[in-house]
Amino acid sequence: MLYLGLACGLSSFSQLFWHILKAQLATKSYTSSRFPRFLLVTIVFLSLVTSSKSQITVLENGGAMMKGIDTGIHPDSPTRQKIDLHGEWSYSLDGESWDPIRVPSAVDMEGSIQFRRTFIVTDSLLSGSAFKFVALGINHDAEIFVNETFIGRHVGGYTSFEFDIPDGALQVGNENVIRVAVHNELSGRFTLPVRQQVWGWKNYLGILRDVFILAVPRVWIDGLRIRTSLDPTGQQGSCMVEATLTAKQLRGHVPDSVAHRTVPASLLLELIDRSSGVAVSSPISAPVVIEQNKNIPVSVSVLVPSPKRWTPDLPDLYLVRASLVTAEGTTRTVLDQTSVNVGFVAVSMVGNELVVNGRKTTLKGVVWHEDAPQTGAAVTYEQMERDIVAIKSLGANAIRFAFHPPHPYALNLCSRYGLFALVEIPIWNVPSEVLVDENFVALAEVRLRETIERDQAFPAVLAWGLGHSFDTSDELTAAVIRRLRDAARTLDERPVYAGCVLADADRGTGEADIAAVILPTSDLKVFKRQLADWKIAHPRKPVWILGYGKPVDHRNRNGYNDPLSQEAQARFFLQYYGAIKDAGISGSFIDAFADWRGDRPLLTVPVEDRSLYPLGLVSAAREKRASFEMVRVLYNEEKISALPAGTYRSSFPIAHVLAGLFVIILLGYQYGYNRRFGEGLKRALMRSYNFFADLRDLHAVSAAHTVILAFAISLTFAVLLSAILYHFRSDTMFDYVLTFFVASTVAKNAIIWVTWNPFGGIAVLTAVFFVAGVVLAMLLRLVGMILKARSTWFHVYSVSVWGATPVIFLSPVAMSLFKLLQTSVYVIPSLVVIAVFLGWTFLRVLKGMSMVFETNPLRTTIGGILLMLLLCGGVVLYYDAVYALGSYVSFVAHLMQAAG
Repeated sequence: MLYLGLACGLSSFSQLFWHILKAQLATKSYTSSRFPRFLLVTIVFLSLVTSSKSQITVLENGGAMMKGIDTGIHPDSPTRQKIDLHGEWSYSLDGESWDPIRVPSAVDMEGSIQFRRTFIVTDSLLSGSAFKFVALGINHDAEIFVNETFIGRHVGGYTSFEFDIPDGALQVGNENVIRVAVHNELSGRFTLPVRQQVWGWKNYLGILRDVFILAVPRVWIDGLRIRTSLDPTGQQGSCMVEATLTAKQLRGHVPDSVAHRTVPASLLLELIDRSSGVAVSSPISAPVVIEQNKNIPVSVSVLVPSPKRWTPDLPDLYLVRASLVTAEGTTRTVLDQTSVNVGFVAVSMVGNELVVNGRKTTLKGVVWHEDAPQTGAAVTYEQMERDIVAIKSLGANAIRFAFHPPHPYALNLCSRYGLFALVEIPIWNVPSEVLVDENFVALAEVRLRETIERDQAFPAVLAWGLGHSFDTSDELTAAVIRRLRDAARTLDERPVYAGCVLADADRGTGEADIAAVILPTSDLKVFKRQLADWKIAHPRKPVWILGYGKPVDHRNRNGYNDPLSQEAQARFFLQYYGAIKDAGISGSFIDAFADWRGDRPLLTVPVEDRSLYPLGLVSAAREKRASFEMVRVLYNEEKISALPAGTYRSSFPIAHVLAGLFVIILLGYQYGYNRRFGEGLKRALMRSYNFFADLRDLHAVSAAHTVILAFAISLTFAVLLSAILYHFRSDTMFDYVLTFFVASTVAKNAIIWVTWNPFGGIAVLTAVFFVAGVVLAMLLRLVGMILKARSTWFHVYSVSVWGATPVIFLSPVAMSLFKLLQTSVYVIPSLVVIAVFLGWTFLRVLKGMSMVFETNPLRTTIGGILLMLLLCGGVVLYYDAVYALGSYVSFVAHLMQAAG
């Protein structure tokens, strides 16, 4: 409840405060001489700052489109041609003004954007080809237009898609125009993925991966699905090929007597050893009759004697080449040809062990995030290969592609270098109420189908992920996992997993084939206990730890006693991997290979770039850390070198003590040496009714004394809030809750700065609370105007300030609150004392307002309480409508319980 209260308060203030200021500034009645001019200047400045429109940041790929047979999708073919759409485009945010941009690229913004470029189509290509628009990844919701002809819409930023371009849409020459309209707004309820949380991924906007127009013959192989298998002995393999043959025009392929309606043809299949280039079996020919404007399904099985088996140690690959041919006499014509890389690997589960090609296999994995400093999510082919090579050099045998399906070239690299791949759909951080919604499940089924259909031919793919870290404490979740699991099995036989983050309350992941879990604890003893309990709960399934890691300050080499040092991160992997190995876990994945960027700024680690999540074995710039060498030694079972311990002392926030002492000294001095101030303070506390009446009728206190007291109260509030924030600065769950309620990235960055810089933070918070008091008085004056009360703004302001006098007695608590919160026995009493004083202050201010407005005190108190409840209810309703608050509250509670 403390988390929720703090987060709600910070969020409400950050989102509504400046709007209120602007409204009040526009009201001329408040520009009286009693209203300090410097506050007007401050409000104008802050309004301009908060309303200014930020410039977008574009991270460009800058590379060329991959060519050859290792592109990952649509390899080059002698019968096909690609119109490369890499390079110069134009973009527009308003549909009117256009600026240059290179594609692929990642646009660092949330909103809508349009891309446009021209391309050339020759006469010969147009007359003899059918055309498809192919995109490997456009985030998130894209509509495609060719010469202003709408050709399709696709939702989902990391699954590839292709649309047929209708006849007549293209024209000869260089005036063809393609336009892509895309937006990436995510919600907490209606999109997949849902709105991002801290430790998620960066929701970049735009054309992130390759886009091209594929020109195919007008009779072509439209779809090619391949599944390989091995018999139980491993001595015989089979390759099941399912193809779809399509014809838009038969003229020129058959004699005139057939009237161009059907054509006899054959689908010719060849299996070629990639290492030698030699065919390993005789070509298989399947006769077909192609009909114009019809799709003809074809299924062919190819038997392969004694195939080379794909393993991480020996990743042997084959090439399936499919050719659509016609024959007239002795003349054979190849109408279309395409190819797919495949491998033969047998994966099974025996009890709680993973068996690959008949051998027990333990996964030693790393989590990879599709992100790089210069390109964002538009990672270059060269960077992908460098990362794969580095992961392989660790001794790893598996990669988990975090959060969403990767670029297909990354899976091609895994297949060639020998790394198992876990590919998952972007279900992450989803409460059960959202997860079980029929529309959400339908979206998940589409993403899963698109993922499997694109990637199932890669031999490196070991399992399909149904997401992770969603709410599995609800029994209804089990039905969703079961439904998605069954949908996956209709397309592919590989196992599926659903990563659980609520190990002690899980009711759903048992429906998956793998007992996959993330144990979010930094206590090694608790980790070992949870690991043992999870394994006991799933005795007949392989157990995988989907991710474990520790944040690090890349500049910190102070020894492992410093919790943010590189040595502490290395020691963490030494201890936790040892626990995993001792427990006999079937597979584990270190999170992560490299630092990556996310949507929401990070509170818990004091790094310069708060949107950069520092969990990597290497930095975002791929600089190796001490943990990289430690993991390499662990994975290769080499001798471990001792890590330096160093010295470390936790910092104490002296700013809180000094600020609290300043309040005490300031008020003590004023009380002892300023008789009028001292008398006013005593009367405000002991005879408040008479004091408020004098304020209304006689202006009993000076403006200077009121300002001094307002400053002291603001400073006390600032020290209290700063102490609480500083105490929770490294609390992951507090960061999660804060991120949810503080929707503005600018506001959260400000809170982070205030948290980690106590001196500056207290100063800023003091100014904020002081201005908030002025604004509150404005709002109360508006109420007085509605009630036709005879009061000025200064009357209202003075009563609200002197009514809040009890707050100053919290200054001793504020200066020691950080230490009190470190001892669990004092946490609740400290918070109760603060709550009592705040409640007392609230009631006193209402009492003072009843005097100023000359209203019934009881009615004023009840009305004030009802108004406060109404405001809180409005905030709750707003968050529920925009961010699905009601759905997330129970999920947050379950996460807090799991985190201990």
